Amino acid sequence: MPVEVKAIPLSVQEFRSYGSIISPDEEIGSSGTHQEVSANQGTAIKFLQVSKIENSSVNQLPNWNLFRCFPAPHLKKHFAVNSKTLNTTQHSILVLENHPQSSQTFIPMGRSSDELAYLVVVALPDSQDPRQPDLTTLRAFKCLGNQAITYGQGIWHAPMIALGEQKHLDFAVLIFETLDEDKPELDCQEVYYQQGDISVCI
Repeated sequence: MPVEVKAIPLSVQEFRSYGSIISPDEEIGSSGTHQEVSANQGTAIKFLQVSKIENSSVNQLPNWNLFRCFPAPHLKKHFAVNSKTLNTTQHSILVLENHPQSSQTFIPMGRSSDELAYLVVVALPDSQDPRQPDLTTLRAFKCLGNQAITYGQGIWHAPMIALGEQKHLDFAVLIFETLDEDKPELDCQEVYYQQGDISVCI
């Protein structure tokens, strides 16, 4: 049976079940979600432990990777941040993946805080079989250019989906990987779907 979800704005509270996010404007405007201290001789505010990093792999050193993501043709347009119109753009999800031994943090580079830059689609593991996503928990989030996300260890998610008129969106990505060519499933597991099985309205 086809599954359809509507993308909602990313926030610390809404994303909590799937991992954590780094959302500067939200943190600064909140009432003490995380401890803050003065830093850089008084020229900065430091917010402590805003995103949880997890690792159960044999590799104790995380890898920094770089992703250059290109928007699909139907997503290569301006998406208003506070649009009051109905969700009219649909995007089909063809694969969900997870990283069973590590969290994964995506930090967007070079986008403004006042534009929608990418889409995140997540699902919890099935309680009976964690090797499959529980599609009843599927959620989609519209992310601003200054919001970073950390998928929790074992959380199912779609590959990063870039939005907007720019040619590409770059991400710095932090993950623990074994990079064992004989056991790639230790780093990433994937489940594939047909066109129209999972649709997101943006």
